[in-house]
Amino acid sequence: MKNTNILLVDDDKNFLRVLTYHIQEFGFHASPASSARQALECLKGEKVDLVITDLKMPEMDGMQLLTEVQKCDREVPVIVLTAHGSIDKAVEAIKKGAVDFLTKPFEKEEMRQSIANALKMADLMEENRNLSQIVREKFHFEGIIGSSKEFQEVLETAEQLSNVDTTVLIQGETGTGKELLARAIHFNSKRQGRPLVVVNCGAIPADLMEAELFGYKKGAFTGAVSDKKGKFETADSGTLFLDEVGELPLNMQVKLLRVLQEGEIDIVGDPRPHPVDVRILAASNKDLSVLVQEKFFREDLYYRLSVAPLWLPPLRKRREDIPLLLHHFLEKFNRKFGKDLRFEQGAIHLLQDYLWPGNVRELENIVQRLVVFDKAGIVREEDLPQQFRQPVCSAGKVVLRLPEGGISMGEMERDLLRMALVQHNWNQTRAAQYLGITRNTLIYRMQKYNLKPVDKLEKTDGASS
Repeated sequence: MKNTNILLVDDDKNFLRVLTYHIQEFGFHASPASSARQALECLKGEKVDLVITDLKMPEMDGMQLLTEVQKCDREVPVIVLTAHGSIDKAVEAIKKGAVDFLTKPFEKEEMRQSIANALKMADLMEENRNLSQIVREKFHFEGIIGSSKEFQEVLETAEQLSNVDTTVLIQGETGTGKELLARAIHFNSKRQGRPLVVVNCGAIPADLMEAELFGYKKGAFTGAVSDKKGKFETADSGTLFLDEVGELPLNMQVKLLRVLQEGEIDIVGDPRPHPVDVRILAASNKDLSVLVQEKFFREDLYYRLSVAPLWLPPLRKRREDIPLLLHHFLEKFNRKFGKDLRFEQGAIHLLQDYLWPGNVRELENIVQRLVVFDKAGIVREEDLPQQFRQPVCSAGKVVLRLPEGGISMGEMERDLLRMALVQHNWNQTRAAQYLGITRNTLIYRMQKYNLKPVDKLEKTDGASS
């Protein structure tokens, strides 16, 4: 408390002397100033934790001093003192940023409590600044691991988009880091101090989706015993991240489109529309353009969402990033579990050759498992799970894993065709282009192996965000 410096400002020197005595009696350091200009000089020359100022002073009054204090350091709390009958001025000061006001004459204990509240508020603000700094550092674009050219291009575009208040659509396979990228965009935008609300569209039952997103009024339906805020209202002035937006039912796609077009929501049970100021970030592990062709996603909503599209590459297409990610997760889990595990170079090579269907999330889980069950302090090739130790060879840009018992060329061709079709959501034209064959050739071979989609929305490589 002795280190807490309170700047006292009043042109009445007798009152200032009494006030200084009380502050010191409370256990604080007092810096008295008999004018606003003297107070500003004090602010420039020493650390001040709280300002207590009279409102009525010659040359520069307390209201003007409040404005100047905020210019010097917006985080310094200010308590204003007013004469009886000047409550309107005190209220004006509160509106301009003062944390409290006291009317002269006041009780000593009233002053003590006001100071305690102001300092507590200052502590909370400092804690909030520290937490905000930690969040900014955690979700800074430079903190997202990856040095490959393709991945860096995505990050550069995302960083540009963080400064533009537009809708962003992030697409990529499961585990590629779509939510992490969305968080980075939010926490580096002008909305960083406002809410970020995450909604997994695939995890909410269709019959509850409207109430979850838009909220409802008491009595809107059976069981609505009180008002409930929806996700849009909760995210007002901030960002709403719609994960797996491709899972939205068509009727909800219409309602989402209206929000994007009109900037207002319809709360269930309330006839009046409610304006909202929300930035939409959306993500999908499915190619939404294909869902549009298949009539599972509205074309007009797709174009509204994909104003600024981003494609996150799968880990198998940025293998040079695997050692960086491996080192990052190894440090993280060694620290968490008090271990000192390291990888032999041969084990690292095997991990680089692996196809990683679960992408970065799968790599993180593997490293965590190895650290948790570590006994020797080192991971050799033979310590890796079986799927990493199968023989590999390279065929062009494709890494093949050859099983010990031999293979069937027919089965291999069938599996390759099916993987290409699944990866492109059974879009025959794109799959044929990917394989470097004509669409007719692809159809012939699909018929040869009786390849038919069980579900045209089947996930690529096991997929969700």
